[in-house]
Amino acid sequence: MKQSFTLTIAALAVAGCASTKVEDTTPLNTTSVLKAEYAINGLYVPDYTGKQTVLTRESKRVIHEINTFDSWLMRWANSDKSRVADSPKNKSYYIDYDDETYSECPMAGCDEVSFTDSMFEKDEDAEEYQTYEEVGCSVDLKENSFDVEKTGKSRIINGFDTEQYVVNWTTRYHDTTGAEDKNIVTFDFWTTPQNAQTKRALQVHEKFQDSYLKAIGDDNALMNLLGAQAYKAIAGFTGDISNEDSQFGGEIGKKLATIKGYPISIKLEWKQQLKACKTAREPVDYSAGLDEVGSQLLGGLMDKGKEMVMDHWRKDPVVRYVYEIKSVEMKDVRDSKFAVPKDFKLINRS
Repeated sequence: MKQSFTLTIAALAVAGCASTKVEDTTPLNTTSVLKAEYAINGLYVPDYTGKQTVLTRESKRVIHEINTFDSWLMRWANSDKSRVADSPKNKSYYIDYDDETYSECPMAGCDEVSFTDSMFEKDEDAEEYQTYEEVGCSVDLKENSFDVEKTGKSRIINGFDTEQYVVNWTTRYHDTTGAEDKNIVTFDFWTTPQNAQTKRALQVHEKFQDSYLKAIGDDNALMNLLGAQAYKAIAGFTGDISNEDSQFGGEIGKKLATIKGYPISIKLEWKQQLKACKTAREPVDYSAGLDEVGSQLLGGLMDKGKEMVMDHWRKDPVVRYVYEIKSVEMKDVRDSKFAVPKDFKLINRS
């Protein structure tokens, strides 16, 4: 837990006398290093903030996140964890630094219930909602619009000169009575022109995405929903790979390709006016759609966004996600950063 990072000077001195730090002699290799901070809040999620470090090579990636919850009632859920993806081995490792444990899974992910799922099940303040399939309600898609606008606004963020793009995604569903469910998801992007560092980082990220998709095949919910080309389009406009016209297909992909530069700040807000299926609705936990909030929130929203069932317009977003990049660079990193720490205990293998 967070206490492990608040050792006093005296405690550090004692620890220094008791043990000798082992020198890391594992090989150094060039790696894309991205550091970011994020905040998540809204009607369906407890408020929390996080710090993220993403290490990417052409066939490997580590996402290290430290999450801190605002409410003292949720501080049991504070976490310090990493997810390691190793394409050549088709393996993922979920590492918990607090408990000094790890799980080993295929690249597509672990079958076990995620930490985030269990966290939301225990949060008494989270609102309850359910999918159309769960209530047995039939609906028809009436609108699925997706628009990108360059606003002409600019500002400096973390030393980067940025300009703003706004993406609006609207879906409308009608039940058999004509009652309507409406979801509006807005992405607010501030992007900066690519420099040598970001261009090289994007090249590495794109090669990793290629190796990742090759390793998992069709075993990925977001890719199955969108298709491989659209999956890469989403990765492009969120800054994980290069956003070039040649890689995008379809109407949405072409619109996403108009977003130029590297995204330094992303804000997502999800609002809804949902009136359909009232007679079938019952309170059901909907936490599964928020799996791996932080680095994977976008995927969860796109997978489940069209299925939310509530009965009135929400003035405030049901989910707000703000992600801000502090730095991105290419540097030499030890191979040990892509491995499970020695003496950590294996608790699950699938």
